[in-house]
This record gives sequence, structure tokens and C-alpha cells, in this order.
Amino acid sequence: MKRCFGFYFFATIVAALFLFTSCAKEKEEEISFNQNDLVGKWLVSNTQLYWKYEADGTGVTWDESQDVGEGDETTMRFTWTLTRDRLSHVFSGDEVHQAVVQDYTVKELSSSRLVWNDGLEDVTLTKVVEQEEEQ
Repeated sequence: MKRCFGFYFFATIVAALFLFTSCAKEKEEEISFNQNDLVGKWLVSNTQLYWKYEADGTGVTWDESQDVGEGDETTMRFTWTLTRDRLSHVFSGDEVHQAVVQDYTVKELSSSRLVWNDGLEDVTLTKVVEQEEEQ
């Protein structure tokens, strides 16, 4: 009986180690997205909120429902980084205000669609294709 118990105990330990090792490998394989897909002008679904990402790591956001346009002085400028699935925006501070950092978990990023989670919900953005002006 002791041999039987020992065998089953050993088999259970080996199976548990295999299971936990497999899960650990899955966690180590982190998702990574192409930063070039992020560059451009994006519109948050069902809003008039825009985010524009430049290739040099700078950006600007504005809300046209608040009568703020892309070129207005009241747009909010930021720097951005995309590391694996973490998108960070840093809004610079001034003499009165500290810098503000916003982090998002990117769920999906393609050349036309961006989905991030802000800690509360998934937010979908669609890339705005700007038409060239006719000459």
C-alpha cells in the first residue's frame, strides 16, 4: 500500500510541476505590437475625441465636442511610448501642475484599429484616413 501511495504521490507532484511550468511559459510570452501602426490620427468610437501619434514619440489629443480642433492652442500635447502591450502617455507639467502619466494595456493594434484597456473598460479607436487636398 505504501508503494502505491508513493507512486501516486510522485505522479501528482510531477503532473503539478508540469502544469505550473506550462503556465509560467505562457505568461513569459508577452504580446508585442508594431509602433509604426500607432503613428497617425485616431478617433475614439462614438465620440469626437481624437488622438494623434507622431513617429518621433510625441502626440496631441483634442475633443471636437468641446470646440477644440487639432490646431488649437488648447490641445493637450504628450509624449508616448509603446513597450510590449503597454501604451504610456506623459502629459508635461508646468510650474503649477505635475506631469501626468496615463497607461493603457493594448489589446489590439493594426494599421486601422486600436483597442486599449484603461483599467476600467476596453476603448476602440479607428484610424482616420485624411484625404489629400486637391490642387
